[in-house]
Amino acid sequence: MTKLIIIGDFMKILHMIALTVAVATLTGCAATKSVLAKRDNGSLDYRTAKTLDPIKLPVNQPAAEFIPLYQTPKANGALPNFVNESGKQYQLPRPPSVR
Repeated sequence: MTKLIIIGDFMKILHMIALTVAVATLTGCAATKSVLAKRDNGSLDYRTAKTLDPIKLPVNQPAAEFIPLYQTPKANGALPNFVNESGKQYQLPRPPSVR
């Protein structure tokens, strides 16, 4: 009987340790940033994207007029270098200092 109590206590401690590790890992603490920033999350895939042909509707298909809400800037060919230290993820530039 005491052996079952000891095993039960051990399992409770093991669950608490697993829960603590999971919470610390998933909260985005600074220790996980270095590990997670090295993986390729696909945020730089736009650099190698190909231009697709426009969608072609049938001749007699009515279509609504397209009115853009915002102006789209023209790309000059040079892409900004907003990558992280590992070169695998998009990283926003730091905002200017207010001091």
